This record gives sequence, structure tokens and C-alpha cells, in this order.
Amino acid sequence: MQSRRAAREAIIGLVYERGFHDPAETPEEIFRLAAEEREIGDDPYITACFFGICGHLDEIDKKINEYAEGWSTERISAVTLAILRLAVYELLYAKERLPYSIAINEAVELAKAYAEDGAAPFLNGILNTLAKANGCEA
Repeated sequence: MQSRRAAREAIIGLVYERGFHDPAETPEEIFRLAAEEREIGDDPYITACFFGICGHLDEIDKKINEYAEGWSTERISAVTLAILRLAVYELLYAKERLPYSIAINEAVELAKAYAEDGAAPFLNGILNTLAKANGCEA
């Protein structure tokens, strides 16, 4: 089992990569190929989040579009969108819900490390508004 930070990095990679695959490919196929190439391993958090994001993708994107004022999922960079999708999943759909402050902080730190300049405050604003509007626990 990996650290949660390493697991989140792997999930973001998987979600990002999913955008470059043929839409006909299943999440299971994408995961299997990525697991072989990157030695992701059998981490229950990674599998639960990746397949959970895939299963709730339309709902997650709808939430992002709702709270990203003036932006849509089509305009958000692929890396930033992958981070947002993971954070929204963790906030609203994961079986083990994190306090929203932790989920948001993790997303902001991942954006600082992997996304373009300005992505961290952008994510912070969207996720704080979304968390409070959806009754997430502090």
C-alpha cells in the first residue's frame, strides 16, 4: 500500500491518461495497461477512486461546471481537470469521506506540483464553494 499522496498521484495519472484513450476502451482496460506499464500495484484506494471517478464522471463534471464560474470542463487543462475530478470524488462520492479541508489541501498541493501556474487558487476556490454548498464536513 502506498502513501495517500502517492496514491493520489497515481489516480491523477490514470484519470489524465483516460482522456487520451479511445472512448470504447473500458476503465478496466485502461487500468490494466497502466498498472502493467507503471507498476501501480494492488492498492485498494487507487482502484476505488479511479473506478469511482469513472462511474460518477458525468455527475462530477456537472458539479465542476456548476461551480467553476466562467469555466467548463472543456476549457480546464487536462491535469487540472484530473485533480479536480479526484477532489470532487473524494468530497462527494468516496465511501471514506475526508474532511473537506484535507481533500482541498491535497488538491491544492497536487496542483502546485503538477498543474500550470494559477491552478492552485483556481482549484481552491471551486472546491471550497462546492464543499460548502454540498454540506461537506470540515
